[in-house]
Amino acid sequence: MVGVSTLLVNAFIIIICILFYQVSWMDRTDEKAHNAILIFLLATVATVLCMTFPFHVSLGYIYDLRLVPIILCFLYGGYRSLFFTSIVYLTYRYYLGGAGFYASVLLCLILVFIIFILQYVFPGLIRKRKMVTGMFLIFIACTIFIIFSIFNEIKINNGISDIITQFFISYAVINLFTMWLSLYLIEAMIERKKLKEEMNRSEKMRIIGELAASVAHEIRNPLTVVHGFMQLLGSDKIQESKKEEYLQIMMAELNRAQSIITDYLSLAKSEIGTREQVNMEQLIQQIVTIVSPLALLNGVEIRCSISMTELPYLHTDPEKIKQCLINIMKNGIEAMTNGGILQVNVHKRSDDFIIDIIDTGIGMTSEEIKQLGMPFYSTKEKGTGLGTMVCYSIIRGLNGKIEVTSQKGKGTCFSIIIPAC
Repeated sequence: MVGVSTLLVNAFIIIICILFYQVSWMDRTDEKAHNAILIFLLATVATVLCMTFPFHVSLGYIYDLRLVPIILCFLYGGYRSLFFTSIVYLTYRYYLGGAGFYASVLLCLILVFIIFILQYVFPGLIRKRKMVTGMFLIFIACTIFIIFSIFNEIKINNGISDIITQFFISYAVINLFTMWLSLYLIEAMIERKKLKEEMNRSEKMRIIGELAASVAHEIRNPLTVVHGFMQLLGSDKIQESKKEEYLQIMMAELNRAQSIITDYLSLAKSEIGTREQVNMEQLIQQIVTIVSPLALLNGVEIRCSISMTELPYLHTDPEKIKQCLINIMKNGIEAMTNGGILQVNVHKRSDDFIIDIIDTGIGMTSEEIKQLGMPFYSTKEKGTGLGTMVCYSIIRGLNGKIEVTSQKGKGTCFSIIIPAC
């Protein structure tokens, strides 16, 4: 049928712009102002491309699907986007020339007038019922434009041929179908985004619930011990020789509760704070000095190997990276119950700065490695797992990652990989 192939090309252009909007918008959390700018740009591109590939029926008049992106721009971008898109549309239509320019100006004014009337009479319709509003506006716009075209045909040819009549019907049907399909795709896209956000919120609440329950459970254990011993101390039957022993146990349990709370607070504040240029060589030497007393108490020898003459500087929070490395080194030392060697290797691979912390301790199975970084999972008898979780969070904040390789009974290697400055 005459002109249908051209109109379908226009429909394809509009759908491509909608799909591009989906790719650009779905994973973004920008402000509404940025979203409106994106809608305006894509609507303008779609409008200009539709007018660049029109179908010519009579002298001075061109037919395309420009009205669809203009109306979509208003529905999802607001009045400001509609105003600027209309300016671009009329400017480009004037550049193309022909008698149809005046009809386009009049149609644009009528369309804006109808929109303001709808907003005044039905204030919630445009916001809540975009599908109905869009189909209504495109129907009115097509009807008005076809009326202008019919008058133009009668003026030029003293009548309307069957071919022109068929084209006008096709023009209206394709406009309505393209508008319906566009609205359906956009609404489905918005619904999917809302569903994704709701799922993310639900997942966060689930994790918070599990974490809170785990914290309560972990703290309840030492408090239960303290409560029991306090009852014993209040009893007259307790021997004086046992009181000192019970007080020490109570103090140890309270210290454990305090340690759990400290780890939890560190997890809650694990975001990278003030960043500065950090000399990694000096920082690693400081950390080795800090953990050396613990290593001596456990019969562990710390060996440090640096394969570079000069370590690169990192733009990071020195306290956070220090906390991470100390946690991992302490875990490695405590994993070597019968003593051993803690090897710290520092090297550079491509654009990455790598710190390998290798122990000769009890090691882990592949299933245990998969659970590292989960709240309150620990291979230690009285561990909370929060320290390791904090480490993972800190390294992620540096756009890095932690890779773990281990063999049961032979030891573990933690490879901290951070992009170098």
